[in-house]
Amino acid sequence: FNAIMLDKKDRIILNELQTDADRKIYQLEKSTLLPRSTIHNRIKRLKRDGVIQKIKAVVDPRELDLNVTALVHIIVTFKKGARTIAERISKLDNVEEVHLTAGEFDIIAKVRFHSNKDISNFIFGEKGGLKCWEGIERTESMICVDTVKENGILKGK
Repeated sequence: FNAIMLDKKDRIILNELQTDADRKIYQLEKSTLLPRSTIHNRIKRLKRDGVIQKIKAVVDPRELDLNVTALVHIIVTFKKGARTIAERISKLDNVEEVHLTAGEFDIIAKVRFHSNKDISNFIFGEKGGLKCWEGIERTESMICVDTVKENGILKGK
């Protein structure tokens, strides 16, 4: 992994796009005080270099009736299988994030569901719940009662 060298102009543009990517170049020109051509060329390069991976809509999960968020911590029985299990989990509906971790747990998944019953089925369901999966030794779930910050904006150095 080679980090891309970002200068001050790149960081200004990235910050603006992370805050609101639904703006036209002329609007970014006003907020950044950078020339349109610079903004256009930098965005093109940042996409090409993989710094900007995707521009997408960020949806309020409550508007989709996904009112319960949980962090599911998973321990696998065979460590070489952690990535395979994580990749399989990542393909499931309602799974927003999946992370391989160091420490007590091997995988942490952020999931969103309509109700606690739906989360229970996701974990304990007899037809495909995580507890039925070969290689999953144990799970521990934490229901999120409130969200203090979740904005997807990264500044970096």
